[in-house]
Amino acid sequence: MNHLPYLSPRLRTVASFVQAGRTIADVGTDHAYLPVWLVGSGQSPSAVASDVRNGPLERAAHTVAQYHMEDRVQLVLSDGLSDANVQEIVIAGMGGELMTRILAQSAPYKTDQHFILQPMTMQSLLHDYLCRNGFSLEREDVAVEGKKHYLIISARPGGKTFVPDPLFCITGILPKTGGQHTASYLFWQAKRLYRKAQGLCHSKEHAEEAEKWMDLACRVEQIAKRI
Repeated sequence: MNHLPYLSPRLRTVASFVQAGRTIADVGTDHAYLPVWLVGSGQSPSAVASDVRNGPLERAAHTVAQYHMEDRVQLVLSDGLSDANVQEIVIAGMGGELMTRILAQSAPYKTDQHFILQPMTMQSLLHDYLCRNGFSLEREDVAVEGKKHYLIISARPGGKTFVPDPLFCITGILPKTGGQHTASYLFWQAKRLYRKAQGLCHSKEHAEEAEKWMDLACRVEQIAKRI
């Protein structure tokens, strides 16, 4: 689709999670490439693109005008989810800790709302929050750009709450639903855990904690090897 903005592999994977025919909100939109692409391709009838800063919204306004989407993509200055009437809610390209804050301040949600989440950091914290607050995880996958791995999560509110163990906070349901980049993502996470353990093992007072992270790294690595 040459008449639409270019989407990186990360954003293309995010777009593939959006259910067709439903209104969307792109929280933290920056250039508004994703909502313009979704509306222009016919996947979404309309969109709300929001950001907490004027600079990104000015860039978004340029994209919306460039593709003549002013009547179907609304730009909103907002810290979080500003429109409760949207059905598909995309929060992508920010840290997991900020995502949890946005989700917490935007509650309660409607049971028919669908969240597509792409955390840049603190993936385990986001998994923990979702499980403890009754979000049902439907699907997870990974996009790769160069050497970087990006986790994408599909979740819906209204499920059962539970306290996830540390392994689930790392893997989520990715081993069951992920595609071709699942193993490399889990190996990457295992390496991060190994480095964390190694940084602690030189101190006697942190030896027990280091052993815990080392064990978790081994378990994640074993799952990756079976994929």
